[in-house]
Amino acid sequence: MFRNFFKKKEIQKPKPERERVNSDKIESWLDKKAGELAEEEKKVFVLIEKEINSFILEVDKKTKILQAIDIESKKVEERAKIIVRQGLNEYLNFVEIFKKELIDIEKQKLNQFIKKIDKVFSSFDKRSYIFYQRANYLIGDELVALKQEINNLSTYFTGLFDKNKKISQSSDIISSTKSKLTRLNETTAALEKINSEIKSLDKKTTENEEKGVKTLYKIKKIKVSKSYLENIKREDEIKLIEKQLEENILELKSLIDFKKLANTFHSDAKKMKRIKDYRNDFQKNFTRNKGRGILSLINEAKLDDDSISNKIKQIKEEGSKISKNKKLIKKDGVEELLKEAEKIKLEIESLSAEKIKYTKRSEKIKENRKKVLESIAPNITGLGGTLC
Repeated sequence: MFRNFFKKKEIQKPKPERERVNSDKIESWLDKKAGELAEEEKKVFVLIEKEINSFILEVDKKTKILQAIDIESKKVEERAKIIVRQGLNEYLNFVEIFKKELIDIEKQKLNQFIKKIDKVFSSFDKRSYIFYQRANYLIGDELVALKQEINNLSTYFTGLFDKNKKISQSSDIISSTKSKLTRLNETTAALEKINSEIKSLDKKTTENEEKGVKTLYKIKKIKVSKSYLENIKREDEIKLIEKQLEENILELKSLIDFKKLANTFHSDAKKMKRIKDYRNDFQKNFTRNKGRGILSLINEAKLDDDSISNKIKQIKEEGSKISKNKKLIKKDGVEELLKEAEKIKLEIESLSAEKIKYTKRSEKIKENRKKVLESIAPNITGLGGTLC
């Protein structure tokens, strides 16, 4: 009854807490993991070196035994002795090559070592097999003993690699993650460049906005000045006189007898064309040369009377007033400032469009960066961390 009460409860080991890895610390974290992995690999390579050295000593002993075998004393045909002797020599030659290749394999990265050692064993098996079979025709236990040493080494490596497969897996994960990290760093650099461009555009926009405000302030200041108000007054007067001038020119047209002019100059094609032009668009042709063309024809045809003369005089006076007022209008700089303000506005719009373009590129790169981070996250988990 009390036995179960006092029985020790099974203690569950707490799971090791995963390291939290920030996206900007992935590279340094991987370097730390690679360093830890390198230390573990060193320990494995110590075992490998020890096993290879032990293997070579045993193989050398067994090779001497094989070399000491008296094949000539075997009671078989001479041809069989020759085949066996040649087979043994070739087999032992490949054993020497095998030993040298074992020693020469670089022992730094376990993954690379596994791939190379596999090739060494595979190459030895393929090249030595036929010669082993030939030598084995007359030589049994001694040859089998040597072959067994090689098999034992292969079995040892298989067990060792299986026991330390986490090192190989971690090495692959680190290599894969660093490859992805290169892409991540490229997106980081691209974003930094774009952010710098956007910052520059914002600065230029602010400068232009400030410049625009100052320009509009100058315009506003000018528009309340005495000289500007006088100019506006004169411009209004000019418009009023121009309207009256236009009406007087039309009244002048109504005073001219175009039919009599045509009868007078019907035989002169050039003058008839001039009469026709004035009749069709009197305002335009009169304004173009101040009526000199039609007035010369009126005088020549002796069709001038007091009403026409008075109207012409009135038109000339109004034209003179317009010219006088235009000369009195002083240059105030508003027009130039308005052009400058429009130019600033267009520049701001251009900068805004440029910023939109960079912002869209930034969003696309951020999306790609997110995908890269999502592909890296499982690798970090596989190495005992958590991407945050």
